[in-house]
Parts: sequence; structure tokens; C-alpha cells
Amino acid sequence: MKHYRYLLLAILVSSVNAYADQAKIEIVEQFDNINMVAFISINDVKESPAWDPGSDAPPLTINEAVQAVKKYTKNSKNPVDVKEIEIRRFPKHEGRWHYLIKIADDAMKSKYDIYVVLMDGKVIPAIIEPQGYK
Repeated sequence: MKHYRYLLLAILVSSVNAYADQAKIEIVEQFDNINMVAFISINDVKESPAWDPGSDAPPLTINEAVQAVKKYTKNSKNPVDVKEIEIRRFPKHEGRWHYLIKIADDAMKSKYDIYVVLMDGKVIPAIIEPQGYK
């Protein structure tokens, strides 16, 4: 009977670890009067290089972040038109920063697309919140 308890405990511990690996943080931000949300793995945030704005250059340059979005969108026929770039800190994650990049082109269904780019070059598409009726 004791062996079953240990087996149950081992299964419980492994399932909690598996869930922790999939845990995501939600960032909700306003970017140029557009409300957006993105879901990012906590592990991706932790694995992204830290940055101290007062001491050195960011680990990922603006050009590298734009190139990462271009590669992610694989938009070779229509060039990506970058409309705006901002750099922001992840809430509750000391030293972790990300770029917000807003792009547009004639082939897109929506007016803009927004991407979150981590300091290791990983690109996560953001969801633009629809405008409500006034």
C-alpha cells in the first residue's frame, strides 16, 4: 500500500512540473492607442537575456528585432513596413525587456499587426483588441 502512495506522489510531482513548463504570462498593453494582449511562456521570458538600460546596450538591437519579425512573417513579396517600435519592461520580471513592433502592409487583412520580440530574438504575435462601439 505504501508503494502506491509514492507512485501517486511521483505522478503528482511530474504533472505539476509539466504544467509549470507550459505556464504563460499575459501582457496587456496599450501601444499607440491600440490595446493588445500577448501570451508568453514564463520559460521564454526567463531564458531571454536580462538588460540593464543604465549600463549597456540591449542584447538585441532594433535592427535585429525588425529582422526577426521579417523572418517570422516570411513576407518576401511585400516588404514589412515598420510603423512603430517601443521597448518595454516585463512587469514583475526584473531586468527582462521586450520590443513591441507594429507593422503594416497592403496585403494584410487588418490595419496593423503587432509583435512582441524578446531579447533573444523570439517573436510572439500579439492580439489586437477590437475597438468597441461608442
